[in-house]
Amino acid sequence: MNLLAYYTVYNQRCFNGSLPSVPIFWAKSISFPDGSQANALYVSEESPAKRFIVLNEKLSDMFPLERLCLLHEMVHVKLEPISGHGEEFIAEFKRVLDANQWEVMGCIDSPMPRQPT
Repeated sequence: MNLLAYYTVYNQRCFNGSLPSVPIFWAKSISFPDGSQANALYVSEESPAKRFIVLNEKLSDMFPLERLCLLHEMVHVKLEPISGHGEEFIAEFKRVLDANQWEVMGCIDSPMPRQPT
């Protein structure tokens, strides 16, 4: 899966091309100093040259999870310097999912179809 190609497409489709270019990498594992692990991570430093997104290689064959993780990290890029997963993050992630019509792929709960009257 070409992560940069998906980043470019999602940037146009979901963010109107407003996100900066960010290097994206696959990694065998993502570990923190405390020993905890992550499946995906957006690293933001004060210098834009040090920003990047990394996804765990285990996600590479787990469609659509790898794309959802990429979109999740792209929301962090948009909301920087706000970190975490507060109300603003959740609202933006829901907007992105709706903009990308993930319910069609069965990735999120879609509303029940209305019964004919």
